[in-house]
Amino acid sequence: MRLITSVALGLCLGVVGPAAEFPRWQFSTEAIWHDNATNAERPQDVRSALQWRSELRTGIHRAFPGGHRVSGTAGLRTEFWPRFEGLDVVAPGIAGSWAYKPGLGPNLPVFSAEMEGEWALAAERARDGRGGAARLQVRQRVGNDWLLRVGFERRRFDARSHAFDLTGRKWFGRVERTLGENWLVAVEGQWREGTVVSYSRPPRPDLVAIGKPITFVDTFEQDVPWIAYYFRAKTRSGALELQRTVGRSAMVLRHEYRHTLHAGPGYRNQITTLRFVTGF
Repeated sequence: MRLITSVALGLCLGVVGPAAEFPRWQFSTEAIWHDNATNAERPQDVRSALQWRSELRTGIHRAFPGGHRVSGTAGLRTEFWPRFEGLDVVAPGIAGSWAYKPGLGPNLPVFSAEMEGEWALAAERARDGRGGAARLQVRQRVGNDWLLRVGFERRRFDARSHAFDLTGRKWFGRVERTLGENWLVAVEGQWREGTVVSYSRPPRPDLVAIGKPITFVDTFEQDVPWIAYYFRAKTRSGALELQRTVGRSAMVLRHEYRHTLHAGPGYRNQITTLRFVTGF
């Protein structure tokens, strides 16, 4: 986490200079419906919920000779859960990125590396923590209407309580197709390996029998404390996205399906998002 924060901060400071472009601002807000907010493995433990997430971010971008471009950004992210207030989060963060395009022309690949770090302050103090991610990506435009993206990401979050620590690595691919001047449709696939957290109503003697680390929480408005337990798993996901652009703003409708597998029964998630993004 210290390395990620130091590198990202260095990139943010490094792009500030006489040749740096004027800072840009971006605001996004989105309503997200989770059909299985508890990541429950048993049907009786499934709880659905609405999440409202917003982010304000500003950045400085600088181009260098030879097709290199460096960016540094700082932002503030908020998450509100009207039904489960214990999951509310406020998280300031910074990020830095480098991109390289080997020549001129719209159909050449673009190689990029990104690093980010943030400090999360949660309504439930056990969920407080620091996190970061490193990401490699290649973008390739095909003709005027198609854009392909593939990449790899490593992410880590160290919480105040070990039960909410998260680490994982992810491979992803995305295909975008523009439709006219203002519409875009995209298909995305991901494969993730790492730790996940599930919640369940006790008793769970099966978890005790296999020695699962267990924490009790009051997050989900239950009459008794529920069990939060974590394990390593593999998650496959696919998403379909539709975007409408008007000037500097865009509306995005996205539906994602996830299937998480491990030695136990695993669980499924369906997540629908309506997002508004604008730049100024």
